[in-house]
Amino acid sequence: MVTGAPTVTNTGTPRMPIDPKFLTLTQWLSPSFPIGAFAYSHGVEQAIYDGWIVGADDLQTWLASCLTQGSARSDAGFLRLAFAAENASEINATARAFAASHERVMEAEKQGAAFVRTVNAVWKFDLPDLLLPVAVGAAAARARLDPDAATSLYLQAFASNLVSASMRLMPLGQSDGQAVLAALQPLVSSVADDTRETTLETIFSNAFLSDIAAMRHETLQPRLFQS
Repeated sequence: MVTGAPTVTNTGTPRMPIDPKFLTLTQWLSPSFPIGAFAYSHGVEQAIYDGWIVGADDLQTWLASCLTQGSARSDAGFLRLAFAAENASEINATARAFAASHERVMEAEKQGAAFVRTVNAVWKFDLPDLLLPVAVGAAAARARLDPDAATSLYLQAFASNLVSASMRLMPLGQSDGQAVLAALQPLVSSVADDTRETTLETIFSNAFLSDIAAMRHETLQPRLFQS
């Protein structure tokens, strides 16, 4: 039997085996990976409190802005740069500078440290503590994973986490939440493609309302999320 050849299901349909490396990526970027992503709303809690997001349409527009103009897009760029770098320290320092508030730094720092701690223990890497997108890029390079898939799944996880947070903060049903995620899939793919040629000089983040919400959240009481 030829390794990697298509197999045939009971229905006679050819089936290619799933690449184990892709499964590694889905494990790293799934909600069950122990980085505490459930504890952060990335400023969405404040935006809902202020009435800037009141339903599924508003949430989709908000997340689309983050993906195309804001922190999700810059994160994708930092991930790709870290993947290509021998030493990610300069990239990590620039990523810290792009965090527009204390909570944004804390969010990326704590999740990144938890991610590094887990991949070092399980995959036997020796990564230092890095912000989350930089850590994912550096780890994906160590594991020789596909950077396009890593970037796309990172962006999908970003959007999925904020949809999940929104469902706990406002009347947003599971079907509406999944509809928002499905509608954002073309943007996720587009941003992943657009960031292939990223340099430190071309990274930008212009989703100013998202940044303002993150700043205002620092003093919001009571609150459910850390950011």
